[in-house]
Parts: sequence; C-alpha cells; structure tokens
Amino acid sequence: MAENDKRSDEPLDKLILDIKAFVLLHGQDADLGAKLQSQILNSHDESVKSFAAALQAGRKPDAGRLTVVALGELLLASILILAGAVALAPNLVGISSPQQIVNYLLEQISDSLSNSPIYPYASFIGFAVGALLLLSAFYTLRQAALDLRKTGLLVKPGEE
Repeated sequence: MAENDKRSDEPLDKLILDIKAFVLLHGQDADLGAKLQSQILNSHDESVKSFAAALQAGRKPDAGRLTVVALGELLLASILILAGAVALAPNLVGISSPQQIVNYLLEQISDSLSNSPIYPYASFIGFAVGALLLLSAFYTLRQAALDLRKTGLLVKPGEE
C-alpha cells in the first residue's frame, strides 16, 4: 500500500513542479496564458479534458444562490440609477436648481455645512456623487450579468 502511494506521489510532485515552472514563465511571456487555455481547456484529448474537469469539479456554482445574488444586484442597480439620475438631473423630481438640492441637504443634515469651506463646491460634489452612483449602478449590472451567466441563464440579443 505504501509503495502505491509513493508511485502516485511522484507524478503529482512532478506536476506541482511543472506548474511552478509555468507560473514563473507566465510572468515573462504574456501569450503563455492563451496557449495554456487552447492546449488544456480546449483540448480534444479525453484524458486532458478529464484532468481539467477534475480541477474544476469543486468550483460548480450554486445556481439558486447566484440567482438570488443577481436579483439583489439588479435591485441595487435600479436604486443607484434612480439616485444618480436625481443627483445629476434634479428637475426630474421637482428640484429645479442645485441651490435647492443644497438647501434640502442643509435642512436634512444640519445648518453647519453652510459655513464650511465645501459649500461653494456643492454643485460639483453633487455632480460627482451622481456620476459615481451611476458608475456603481453600471458595475453592479455587469456583476449581475456575470452571476446570471454563471448560473446558465444567458440572454442573447435578438433571440427569443
């Protein structure tokens, strides 16, 4: 039994050394990652395919959990889009000037902000916050799409 373990450990140790050598080479050759993918992951050899499948066996995503996460991300993205739109175009909700936004925030937060050195830059800060909210929304939508793709739910444009 011990001799059997020794025979299986030798190829495994050699494989580990080969992987370490590959990682060292990968730092010097940018195309090596593409070569690895084409030769191992896209191989037509059944033994190579089973080796790649053995490495990925524990990485199967839980479709139910990822779907719930993606739905939460979609909800968060919609909230961020609304908040960003309100910050960038306040007349959508009846606020016609940046001064009204500042006044609203001053009433909600405190009157001490009006004496601060940030007050003259309130319009710029509002624009930056709105843009940041919209960028966050788009990133969240991207993450939701990636999570849905991992579950196998993929919608291709132009198809029904």
